[in-house]
Amino acid sequence: MTEQSATTLRLATAEGELRIQARAAVFDCDGLLIDSESLWLQMIETWLAEHGVQDFPAERLLGLSVHDAAARLSHVRTAPSFSGTNGSRGEAAAQAPCLAAELTHRYSALLGSGVDPMPGAVTLFTSLASRVPVAVASNGLRHDVTAMLADAALLSAAHTVCTVEDVSAGKPAPDLYLHACERLAVAPEHTVALEDSPAGAQAASAAGLLVIGVNADPSVELQCRWRLASLDAIAIES
Repeated sequence: MTEQSATTLRLATAEGELRIQARAAVFDCDGLLIDSESLWLQMIETWLAEHGVQDFPAERLLGLSVHDAAARLSHVRTAPSFSGTNGSRGEAAAQAPCLAAELTHRYSALLGSGVDPMPGAVTLFTSLASRVPVAVASNGLRHDVTAMLADAALLSAAHTVCTVEDVSAGKPAPDLYLHACERLAVAPEHTVALEDSPAGAQAASAAGLLVIGVNADPSVELQCRWRLASLDAIAIES
């Protein structure tokens, strides 16, 4: 790993202001850099309504890859309480790939209407990228992730973009974050991860990064060392 010089981040936490050192940074995409999670939830809620599924909050699937989301929805669809039959795990597993393709098509279509960057995302990302290596690690598919980053004028600033297609297991497994650190040539323990979802924070923590949770909803539990309401609460010291 490269002995990269560090930069100082100033965090405005609920407990007060603090400073941390980072030699690299890895950002999640959906819901952290890009305001796209509402579209994901809209898609899931539409699918649940179309199939008459109740008492299954769409929020359970936040932060998951489309393949993991499809696997869970397939189990819901084949559950006896929903289908009226004794659906098997094998049946659910067989349905998952087709459902993943359907969800991918639906989500990409929604993204085509355009998405906006999250507050503070462009300033923080581009400023930090001018000082230390910066990556994006997303459970999304590459064509969706790169399109969103390009629309937000973030793609050119990223040193590397890692998606679920680059690893054998997406978040909450640590693979994506380990892969990103390898691409940046900086050890995980010297790298800051910024995450807004439980699955993502769990992945970054398991990979050994310094995790900053960014989510204004106190009901969302994040496995992180520091927690902020938004990216606006992070400043870079010169």
